[in-house]
Amino acid sequence: MSLLSEKTIYLCTFITILQDYFDLLDSIVVVISQFSLNFKHKNPFLNAFYVRFKKKSKKVKNYTQNLASFFCLPTSFLHRKSFISFLAALVLIVCCATSAFSQQSANTFEDLKSKFSASSQNSKEALNAATLFLAKAKEANDVARIVEGYELLISNYSHTPKAIFYTDSIILLTKNTKLDNYPAEGYLKKGIQLYYNSKYNDALNNFATANDMALANKNIRQQISIKHYIGLLKNVSEEREEALQIFQDNIAFILKNDFQKKDSDQYLKSLFALADSYNKNRVLDSAEVVHQRGIKASLQHPNKYLYPWFLTSYGITSYYKENYAKGMDSLLKATKFLKTNEKTLCSNYLYIYRCLKKQNKTEEGITYLYKIDSIYQKKPKVVFQAREAYELLNKEHKAAKDAEKQLAVIEKLLAVDKIITDEYQNLGKKIVQKYETPLILSETEELISQKEELISQLKDENFLSEKIVIALIIISVLLVLVVFYFFRRNVVQRKRFDSIMEEYEQKKVLKENENETPLIEKITAAVSQKEDLGLPKEIVDSILIKLQKFEDTHRFTKKNYTQTKLAKELDTNSTYLSKIINMTKGMNFANYMNELRIDYAITQLKENKVFRSYTIKAIALEVGFNNAQSFSIAFHKKTGINPSYFLKQLENQKSVITT
Repeated sequence: MSLLSEKTIYLCTFITILQDYFDLLDSIVVVISQFSLNFKHKNPFLNAFYVRFKKKSKKVKNYTQNLASFFCLPTSFLHRKSFISFLAALVLIVCCATSAFSQQSANTFEDLKSKFSASSQNSKEALNAATLFLAKAKEANDVARIVEGYELLISNYSHTPKAIFYTDSIILLTKNTKLDNYPAEGYLKKGIQLYYNSKYNDALNNFATANDMALANKNIRQQISIKHYIGLLKNVSEEREEALQIFQDNIAFILKNDFQKKDSDQYLKSLFALADSYNKNRVLDSAEVVHQRGIKASLQHPNKYLYPWFLTSYGITSYYKENYAKGMDSLLKATKFLKTNEKTLCSNYLYIYRCLKKQNKTEEGITYLYKIDSIYQKKPKVVFQAREAYELLNKEHKAAKDAEKQLAVIEKLLAVDKIITDEYQNLGKKIVQKYETPLILSETEELISQKEELISQLKDENFLSEKIVIALIIISVLLVLVVFYFFRRNVVQRKRFDSIMEEYEQKKVLKENENETPLIEKITAAVSQKEDLGLPKEIVDSILIKLQKFEDTHRFTKKNYTQTKLAKELDTNSTYLSKIINMTKGMNFANYMNELRIDYAITQLKENKVFRSYTIKAIALEVGFNNAQSFSIAFHKKTGINPSYFLKQLENQKSVITT
């Protein structure tokens, strides 16, 4: 064995060891993953390490597997390409080692921030950029950059419990540092996230802490933001006049210091809060002016910041100004942008319902209330909007006297009230005065009373009196009898249909046999089977021959055929014709004609597809009857079934044969 082939074997062995090594690394990665999941919240650095480590180890493992395949080529190939093979293997191994950790160093902090900004909120791309940013900052042990990383994650998870967790990380990290604006900024951000997660009491506490620090540090921006959210909390607690004053002061301060250019986001927030506060205080002319200013400013913002919220609030202003069409236009435009903001979307739906109701489109409006119900089933945080929707639905169903729907809504309303009582009763008068417990309890008693009344009403409606129950039983028995009757009739009719078809087949065979017999012999046989007619044989034979031709040429299908007319056509008199038909056919002239026509109709329906597509009336006229009624009577008299049933069974029979 040559030295080079020995080296090749050693390299293959080395690659095999590498493969086993990365299999072991995979197991370690899984353990790290499970270990990180056991924490109450994932450690971002550990998570970033896990993601990057798993990705890189998998990539290097793939390279080693490809190399193993490469070196498992036939020995002859390795001998011919031995030097190239060995060199390529070394180059690939070095490349794998150097590229495994290149991604993080390749991206600067600014690159990662740009990637984050270019990605949509809560997307994989945004989360990856934020996570890599934080990992890179921690690797560099740069406190300011680490805070930026946490802020990116807060922005990504904004309005969710995860965002609250990352605000805690900022507070813990900056508590004992001299970083500008911190930890006050951490408390402010935590208060904001708590507010949007409906944890108003905790939000108030964090805003208070942040305000003390902002005042001590003379941080005007933080003070404006804190006052802004304090105003929002006062709106929640129904302290509307105080909230309006806060928002007016904030806007005045921003404009005085030309702050709208320094922080356009905060300016738009304060402008929106002022417009909304004017709505709540019913200062509608001022609300309209501020809304128009806000919509214009938001459209000029690079991201159209708060544009759908301004539209929604402007729609509410239009509603209160009784301009319902204009209000609907703004509200419907806003819904297109609010799919991921359930609270605002539900508030939007409430006012769409109100606008529609004012335009006498209540049924359409109710559909929007049920949309709120659907959102609440998936997102319980819209509990207050859901309660309002259920109250409105209760009134609508009560007015419509729809006891079942009203009862279902009351059940949901009671469940929502219990949640509010259990989870929000500690927020106190400052936060949920509108929904404070005593009010809920009094309303609950009324709802329970309504529920009991509805249940009683539904029992009365569903079970009725004993006499009605007995009557229902009797009706049920009669229905069973009727069903049995129709079932039996169907069986009988089916048998009659089968009998007709059997008779048809027999006549068909008989006719084929008769065609082979000379006409004079058939006539002689027909006469011999009957009694003596008392007429000369020559006359009888002549009439019977002409009568047979009459049948074969289907002249009987002409309407209004009388015995006299036929006698004249056969060169005889009515007496002779009547006597011959009675004796040879066993029936009078009228029945004879009906018999011929019905047999002809059966034959045509059986053999002629086009004929089966005719209406009963058309069939009747086609075979010589004056109307559908006379045809149906004659058909039933001969066959025992109606022509419509016969036609239906024929179609079924044909479809079965086709399939």
